Amino acid sequence: MKTVSKGLDIIVRALKWIGMICMVAVMLVITIGVISRLLGTPILGSMEMAEIIHYVLIMCSFAYTQSLREHISIGLLVDRFSPHVQVVFDKISYLIGFTICMIISYVFIVAAFDANRTTLLLGFPHNVLKWIAFVGFMAWGMVNVQQLFAKPEKTEKGGLEDV
Repeated sequence: MKTVSKGLDIIVRALKWIGMICMVAVMLVITIGVISRLLGTPILGSMEMAEIIHYVLIMCSFAYTQSLREHISIGLLVDRFSPHVQVVFDKISYLIGFTICMIISYVFIVAAFDANRTTLLLGFPHNVLKWIAFVGFMAWGMVNVQQLFAKPEKTEKGGLEDV
């Protein structure tokens, strides 16, 4: 299990770095596009390129954000329960998250084999984008599984915290 966990950590770190590179690339593409428009020679497809890179950034960020437990959650009701019940709710949410990610991954992988469309201006294949979405959601689901089977640890206050 530790080998699988280490492998998943490597994948999540790789996705994090790809996402950071994409963030810089989006900034550069938009900046260069705006400057070129101001100079009177717009770059054809700069907005489409920024959209594609932004898409990759988003798909790469899901698993990393989940690994840090930074996705938005509302604890209005759950925080009122005992720490043990809170851990149970966390485990249920990881299971639901895993299930949803696997369904979405399946949809994207089926769609990746089915379509032969491209983007309008640059002719970038949609299949590549669907494969990227598949990898992003699959990694996010695997991080949910990793957290599902993680052992809760005691906090300073004596309660349990799902680590």
